[in-house]
Amino acid sequence: MWPGSSLQDPAAAAAELERAVTQLGFCGALVNDCVYGPGGRYLDAPEYDEVWSALESLDVPLYLHPGAPPADEWEVLRGHPELYGASWSWAAETGGHALRIVNGGVFDRHPNATLILRHMDEFLPFQRSRLDSRFATLDERRLQRTPSEYLGTNVVFTNSGVFSPATLLGAVTEVGAEAVLFSVDYPYESSYDAVAGFERTTLSDTDRNKIAHGNAERLLRI
Repeated sequence: MWPGSSLQDPAAAAAELERAVTQLGFCGALVNDCVYGPGGRYLDAPEYDEVWSALESLDVPLYLHPGAPPADEWEVLRGHPELYGASWSWAAETGGHALRIVNGGVFDRHPNATLILRHMDEFLPFQRSRLDSRFATLDERRLQRTPSEYLGTNVVFTNSGVFSPATLLGAVTEVGAEAVLFSVDYPYESSYDAVAGFERTTLSDTDRNKIAHGNAERLLRI
């Protein structure tokens, strides 16, 4: 969780992040999706530039986690509670927030900042070509790079809760093994199933070592 200070006050949050990393040994910070309450907003808002600057200068990542309750009322969920949460809506909400951050130019302003997503990057790696093709049709292109170029560089991900070997292989093919971290999603998912799925992949030993532990050691400096 964010250490000790509300993100409704970006300056205080940035100061608390610095204290948590430099004095308490934190490896990064976690935010539950949209920042709620008075002053709440999505993290592409200009007010959060000082938070992104702090993350960048401290060289620690921000983990974007789904939030509850949802920031918006989605009619598509009405009458279908099985769609809410880990089965579908959290991926759509968090993936949409991540795309706001990308398209809001956060990583153009903070090129060394890192965002971590879960659930195979909320399935964004599989949309890379589509994101680029639609971006190419825009009259005004506000990004310095195509959207896909931020996925796998500034935006990395865990396979948390998605243990299909074919899906993991496809994600690695799209964004590279350097952008993937092994995760389980306990207590939602079985640790046994997570490990079994990873062991069934056809990845090289080099890529398996990166995903199993090397990328976490590098990104979190552990």
